[in-house]
Amino acid sequence: MPKNDKPNRSSQKSGSVATAPAPRTQSSVGAAARQRAESIGFLAIVAGVLIALNVIGIFLFFRADATGNRAYSLSQGSIDAVERLNEQLTVTAYFTADLPAPFNATERYVRDILSEYQAASGGRMVVRFVSPDPNDHEEADHAGVQLVQHQHIENDAVSVVEGYRGIVFEYLGNHQVIPVIQPDTEGLEYSITMAIKQLTGDELNIGVLSGHEGPQLTKGLATWQRMLPTYHITEVNAASEIDQDLRALIIVDPHTVIPEAELRNIDTFVMHGGSLGVFGGSMSVDLQAGPDLSASPTNSGLNDLLGHWGITIGENIVADAQCGRVPMRGPYGIQIPVAYPPAPIVTFTDEQREHPALFRLESTPLFFASAIETSDVFRNLHGTVLMRSSAEDHSWLLENGSDPVSLRIREPGEWRETMGGQSGPFTLAVALQATLPSAYGGDDVHSEGEARVLVVGTSTVIRDEFLPQEGQLSDADLAGAMAFALNSVDWLAQDSDLIAIRAKSIEEPALAVPQTVQSATAEALEHAQEGDEAGMQEALTHRTEALAEWESRKAMYRWGNTLLVPLAFALFGIFRWRMRANKKASLRV
Repeated sequence: MPKNDKPNRSSQKSGSVATAPAPRTQSSVGAAARQRAESIGFLAIVAGVLIALNVIGIFLFFRADATGNRAYSLSQGSIDAVERLNEQLTVTAYFTADLPAPFNATERYVRDILSEYQAASGGRMVVRFVSPDPNDHEEADHAGVQLVQHQHIENDAVSVVEGYRGIVFEYLGNHQVIPVIQPDTEGLEYSITMAIKQLTGDELNIGVLSGHEGPQLTKGLATWQRMLPTYHITEVNAASEIDQDLRALIIVDPHTVIPEAELRNIDTFVMHGGSLGVFGGSMSVDLQAGPDLSASPTNSGLNDLLGHWGITIGENIVADAQCGRVPMRGPYGIQIPVAYPPAPIVTFTDEQREHPALFRLESTPLFFASAIETSDVFRNLHGTVLMRSSAEDHSWLLENGSDPVSLRIREPGEWRETMGGQSGPFTLAVALQATLPSAYGGDDVHSEGEARVLVVGTSTVIRDEFLPQEGQLSDADLAGAMAFALNSVDWLAQDSDLIAIRAKSIEEPALAVPQTVQSATAEALEHAQEGDEAGMQEALTHRTEALAEWESRKAMYRWGNTLLVPLAFALFGIFRWRMRANKKASLRV
């Protein structure tokens, strides 16, 4: 074979022989070392920062609450209450160990909120938790905490567990008790702060005008008085000079004429810095007449005083299509809730809610409210309209001159017969905060500084007949449902501490009920009122289907919140892991 025909071995093996890995260069080794050093340095810095933050946190710390109504932090009124403590306040919370759900969560919330009070007190409040011995209830019973039963469901069996969940406050030898804490804890901050204010003797004096056949503290206003334990409330006879130590004078639904001499004394009280609240006073409703209710003008004479400030309470009752419901006997003898226009449900604008009396309130029900007219005098004094009825033909007046006005419960269609004359909106409550002219002292006499006057076209917001009775009054009623009546007194007395606390306890708006459910419900009620049993059953079937669809949608949202958020974090973690793995691989090349 010729020498030059010798096969080239290197060329034959070039396609089959693997190339040996290139040795790592000095630069790649250095990059890896730098990365390890940077990672260790970063971890060391993070550890040092965390240690430093923990050390600083022992001496300097703050709390942040991102909830919409600041449910997990204290209102300024609560902070002020514990900051004003002069001596040690001892708080003992009695919670039986291992209470079933949801009562076990109640204890955790109580621990959290009491720690907030303790931190704000500057060391003057001491908190301890006691788990009463199952066989020894003497300490808790003696303290005034109630033993209550808790239902417990396990393995399809229902059992009852007895236990305690209450709080005792002791200050300077006196004590206050919250005997039972409700599991939803709504209004708990309000109750705690009220107990502290009562122990510290922080009472303000207000008076209620006596006589004139209106409701009194012992009959008609007992519930309202009980809802204001931090006020010293007395009855006042305006026939003589009114004590200027009173923060406010409240006039509730007088049924007889108030003489000019008394009106002059009331005017003098306002001119010297006192506040005036008027609830009702133009129409008297006979609540003993059963379903055949009626209202008659009272001719109380209050407009002779209020008119000087541009306010006149009308002798009428406002009816509103946006209203509450009352039971009416249906065609089958069943009590059916029907719309009752003399009970408007008033909603508030953002501008109206800026006033302390309406702070964070969305709406409030009113019964038998009279329309309030305001003049240029009121507007020149920069008065505030707190409440209005619905606009245009959705609200109207029920009036009959000097004769009684019928308020009987009737079919919804019959209320159309009462519509006519003026249409809404009508003013139902107003407030003044200004230097007021004297009603009887002449043009040169004005109030000493800004005076406060609040006028509501009805007294039902504070009357016993329209408030929860004793034993039915919960913390939620104190803090939420009755907030307007209580806020009004606080504003008049110029004590706004509790207004923000009540506002926090008002429930956040619930999920909007779908239109399909609302329509089916209204249709079922309409068929029931007409006696159409077949139509009512068909509408109820549609309602059940709509409710099932709504429940399915809510379940989807719940599972979405439960699963999707953790899944998103997991995917982010996997993505980061892959990015770091790729980066490390690139450094080895």
